[in-house]
Parts: sequence; C-alpha cells; structure tokens
Amino acid sequence: MTALAELPKAQGPSLKVGEVIIKGRCMSAKKQGTYFAHLVVLPAADPYSSPATVEVLAKTRQADQEQDITLHCRIGGYRRSYKSTDRETGEQRTVVTADNKLFVVED
Repeated sequence: MTALAELPKAQGPSLKVGEVIIKGRCMSAKKQGTYFAHLVVLPAADPYSSPATVEVLAKTRQADQEQDITLHCRIGGYRRSYKSTDRETGEQRTVVTADNKLFVVED
C-alpha cells in the first residue's frame, strides 16, 4: 500500500470528503437547463503531457471564456451499466462504470 502525499495547509475554503479545488482556464460557459456548464482546462503536469479537461456545473455563471478561475467543487455522479459483447468469444457481459460530475459549492 502506498502512502498518501501530505496535503498542503489550507489557504482557502476547508475541504470536506468528496470536495476538490479546481484551478484552470475556462474555455466556455453555457447554460444547460438550470445550470451553467463550464468547460475548464487544467494545467498540464509537464510540457510533454496533455492537460486534463473537466466540466463544472454551477447555478450561476462562474467565469467567461479564456478567464483563469479557481473553483471549490463537490464531486457527484451516478453509476451506469451497459451490455458489451466480446469480439473474440461473442460472450455478452455487463459493464459497470461511473459518470462523474463536479458541482460548484455555492453558499
């Protein structure tokens, strides 16, 4: 079992289980039903890797396009399952996966 890296001392909001701080650049913010969906690109770990991109949902618009932002988010989502057929054997099996969502913690 590997040891967890020590977390830095809190400088902003205190995090609870299931929460995360997202820091990156907002590439778009569009209204989707009752939420604004923000597409946020996070900094790449090094010059040779691709940056992660996440979608963050919020009740209010949090940023404009090309704006750098820091967001306190709650991790949400749901389990999803579907049928898959093995190409070699033809055996059908059920695959279980998760759809993750990030929601801005708004007071």
